[in-house]
Amino acid sequence: MAIILINNELALICPDPVIGINRDGIITLFNPAAEQLLGYPRKEMVGRFQIAELYSSPESAREIKRLMYQTDNGARGQLIGHKTHLQSRNGELIPIQLSATLIEKHGKEIGSIGFFRDLTERLALERSLKLLSVTDSLTGLYNQRHFHTVLNQEIARGKRYSHPLSLVCIDLDNFKSVNDTLGHVEGDLALRYVGEAINGILRNSDYGFRYGGDEFMVLLPETPQQSAHALTLRLIDYFTRHMPGNLVELAQDGNAVALSVGVAEYKDDEPAGVFIKRTDLAMYQAKKQPGSLAVLAE
Repeated sequence: MAIILINNELALICPDPVIGINRDGIITLFNPAAEQLLGYPRKEMVGRFQIAELYSSPESAREIKRLMYQTDNGARGQLIGHKTHLQSRNGELIPIQLSATLIEKHGKEIGSIGFFRDLTERLALERSLKLLSVTDSLTGLYNQRHFHTVLNQEIARGKRYSHPLSLVCIDLDNFKSVNDTLGHVEGDLALRYVGEAINGILRNSDYGFRYGGDEFMVLLPETPQQSAHALTLRLIDYFTRHMPGNLVELAQDGNAVALSVGVAEYKDDEPAGVFIKRTDLAMYQAKKQPGSLAVLAE
């Protein structure tokens, strides 16, 4: 047990959780960082607790043991940078990265020791950075680059399961007059308002995008054209009822700020570019019809 005791002393000053076990999987070492991460006091763990009970599932525990003993990479008895989850005392699953090694004494295996790195903050940062990379900073909607990624994914999914997919193209009419009359700061606020209006009517399965300038796209999986049209009417109603006072005043001066909306449903084996163009053309048809804010593209 000399090797275990030495590691126990080192573990006390290690900032990362360290857990040691004997050959039967019983915990023999549980440092303060492990206590803090998992919420278990050392006295409840050492000599009493099976390491397998800390993993998210029996399969996860078996996989770690298999990797420790594999010889494929010539590093039997070592595991470096394996990502998995530990379960805390309150049942929370904590993402961690595990590096472990077998411990031998006089050529005989007596246990193993593992060093666990908490990945919670790192993964949260990665998710945040990923979200920033696909989000339009002005409106909070997704950006154009992400639009093309999601559109292709949803087209493939819709074709695979024979489910409908509709696309809505939205343009802010008289946006130039907002910039010219009220200034670009108010113009930005108008675009934010459109983003707010879109977010106000989206369902959990829908996606809203700022496509560019004052043009927006809404992607509606599992939605036929008729239902998409009903949703656009809700959008127009929301936009009209919650319109900021400065835009209302601008409309009273003869520069009505409104939405032109085009809707199309995906056709079998239609290229994504053609689908977008049909929806865009439907929006421009709406612009040509006074008092008409939505035109369905056949």
